Amino acid sequence: MAEMSTAENEALVSAVYTRALQDRAEGRDLLAPEQLLYEVEMLSQEVNSGASFEQYFRWASLDEIRQAPARLEELGLPAPARITRAAIQTGFPSGLPASEAEMDELTEWIPEQEARLALLADEFAEHNGAITNALAAWYRRATGA
Repeated sequence: MAEMSTAENEALVSAVYTRALQDRAEGRDLLAPEQLLYEVEMLSQEVNSGASFEQYFRWASLDEIRQAPARLEELGLPAPARITRAAIQTGFPSGLPASEAEMDELTEWIPEQEARLALLADEFAEHNGAITNALAAWYRRATGA
C-alpha cells in the first residue's frame, strides 16, 4: 500500500512551493532548502499532471533534470530516484543534451518512448505521499521549522 501524505505535510510543501514560485517570478534567489523543495515538488507536479515525464522534460531546466535523481536520493527516496533516472534514459537515450537549445530539439518522442514515459509516470505517482512526507520532514530539519 502506498504511503499517504499528511495534511500538515501537504500544507507545508504547498506553502513553501508557492512562496518559491513567487520569489522566482520576482527574480529573487532561493535559499538551498527552498530550492530543493521547489525542484522536487515541480518534478512531482509536472509528472502527475497527466502528461507524464514529457511535460517535466519540456518545462524544467537542464540542470533541474540533471539534479532530480540526486535530489530524490538526498530525501531518502531511492525508488522515485530510480524511476526518474529511467525516465531520463528513456527520454534522452543518448544522454542529456549539452544545452537548453539542444534539449528543445529533443523533446519530441516516438510512441514507444511516450508509452514508456507514461508507465514510469504511473510508477512515480505511487510514491506521491512518500515524496510529500519526505520533503516536509527534510525541510523542517534543514530550516528548523
